[in-house]
Amino acid sequence: MAAALAAAGAVALLLSGCTGGAPAASPAPSADAAEPIFATDEEALAAAESAYEAYIATVDQLTQEGGSNPERIRAVVDETYVEELIASLQRLSEAGNHTSGETTFDNLKLVERNEDAGVATVTAYICIDVSDVRVLNAAGEEVTPPDRIPRRPLQTTFISSNSEASKLLPSGSEQWAGDDFC
Repeated sequence: MAAALAAAGAVALLLSGCTGGAPAASPAPSADAAEPIFATDEEALAAAESAYEAYIATVDQLTQEGGSNPERIRAVVDETYVEELIASLQRLSEAGNHTSGETTFDNLKLVERNEDAGVATVTAYICIDVSDVRVLNAAGEEVTPPDRIPRRPLQTTFISSNSEASKLLPSGSEQWAGDDFC
């Protein structure tokens, strides 16, 4: 039972995005680094939204499959975020658990954006909703923590991918400690 609860906690942490890593290494500057990566805040926010959609879709798929082949997370997050997410997925797999349902998010709001040496960093508020996600053990029994918060406010950071400055990747996320905007 302790292993199931630990794995359920790992899934909750993974789905809420409440892990973070060391600061990302900066990609090499582009030849035209003086030109802005995003012309407007709206463009930066749209790139962050697209990145987060890819992230939660991948996490949902990986957790629904019981955490198998967790390295697939590498395609949708910054390298500084990878190891923590893989460890969470491995705990889920080792416990024999998986999820059902889908994660959603809303209330995406730009906090700040910076561009330096051809690298964009975007911070946004996100309201993540895991109310439809259930953690199930190998027997198909629900082991979702009863005290899990279904909607929570996050402050998430995104950084340019190494291959394309305008493609953002999540690089860390924390539960927002201020007023709940969800």
